[in-house]
Amino acid sequence: MRIKPHTLPALVAVASALWLSGCYAGYQGAVENMHAAIDAGDIPTALAEANRALGVDEAHQMPRGTAEDTTLLLLERATLLQGLGRHEDAVRDFAEADKAMEILDLSQDDAGAVGEYLFSGDAGIYRAPPHEKLMVNTLAMISYMSLGDLEGARVEARRLGVLQKYFKDAAPEELALYGLGSYLAGFVFEQSGDTEEALRYYMEAYDNGYDELAEQVAYLGERVGSGHDLVSRARVEAPSAAAPTRDEGEMLVIVQSGRVPYKQAERLPVGAFVVAPVADARWQMSPAERRRADSLVAEGVLKWINFPVLQRSPLPFRRFSVSVGSSRPDPQIFMDLEECTIAAWEYDKDKLMFAAFTRMVARALAGNATEAVAKGSKLDKQLFPGASALLGAVVEGGLTAADTPDTRSWTLLPANIRVYRVKVDDGTHRIMARGSGGASSRQSYEIEVPSGRYGVANFRFFASDAF
Repeated sequence: MRIKPHTLPALVAVASALWLSGCYAGYQGAVENMHAAIDAGDIPTALAEANRALGVDEAHQMPRGTAEDTTLLLLERATLLQGLGRHEDAVRDFAEADKAMEILDLSQDDAGAVGEYLFSGDAGIYRAPPHEKLMVNTLAMISYMSLGDLEGARVEARRLGVLQKYFKDAAPEELALYGLGSYLAGFVFEQSGDTEEALRYYMEAYDNGYDELAEQVAYLGERVGSGHDLVSRARVEAPSAAAPTRDEGEMLVIVQSGRVPYKQAERLPVGAFVVAPVADARWQMSPAERRRADSLVAEGVLKWINFPVLQRSPLPFRRFSVSVGSSRPDPQIFMDLEECTIAAWEYDKDKLMFAAFTRMVARALAGNATEAVAKGSKLDKQLFPGASALLGAVVEGGLTAADTPDTRSWTLLPANIRVYRVKVDDGTHRIMARGSGGASSRQSYEIEVPSGRYGVANFRFFASDAF
């Protein structure tokens, strides 16, 4: 092969195109305007940005076709819609995303797997971690309950139950949170009159460390005559468990706040990667790979690892209080999704680092091969000394710029969720939630609860001035 002097601009143009393609930071670039609007307290603008990313004008519209990030963007939009109280639109988006995630889980992605290790971290299909999949049905259940649609909520509860059974065998315990979903499912079946099914879900949450559910477990266990060990334990912890009277109803108050940590693309020098500890033996470098890494460290400044790091989202509130009329209840359930997200990241980090190293090696080989071909064509003599080395560096640099780390995740999941349960009289009740500590925000609803029925108030605190 002979490279002629007049072909050099074309080669540089190709490499420059690769550099420019790296200006897009993967999924991070798709949601950054949405995050900026949320941080400014402007949730309607964040929703408009979600619509723009989906290629639609209004939130009731569904995107045409299935682009690479459509499923995740639907989840982001559903979360915003739920926070704005648009529950019908929210459950539609949750359902569409849930179906798409099922299809993706069954899909083979051999080409994507190759691309992940050779070209770009986000080349493969996005497969959500356990906690994200469980939260699809959990949040959808909240919206159905807010609409008073127990039938829709029961469908989500059963889907959640199937997923929970699967993940208990297939995923590490710290990567899936079972308590909140099981509790809400128990509440749904209790309000539906299915006492045995409600007890089963309550016991599952109780067994996962939610000791506050002893009263529900003891009361329902007594009703169905259960001799389960968990029921016996609950009777000891809550010997005076009582049912609501005929004239009483129940208010379920849900407070979602903050955002989980999200992935952000960074370029790290290869030296930092070489000395980083790798706990998972599957992703440790072999002696040959380590020698190759050491040689790359010595080669020069263009040897970079393109890697997604976890960035904590700002938490504007440190404390929350809820009032239902004159009652000031304490939360019965608290779920920390922030810690679960960090655990999922730590679980995958070694694999991501190994893939990033493999891509770096591929880039270095491409640059070296380009330089060798250029030298063989005597490009250094035809143009100027070092032209072949420059061309090799440009090609490698272009590939580095085009390598977008996988920053995909459900970024608008709440950092934590609190659930309050209060017995109330028949009538209309004013429910208020207040976040404080560092910033302050207050939201309120008026909800009517008929005799023997229930009401649900879902609050979503995205930022200090979100509503």
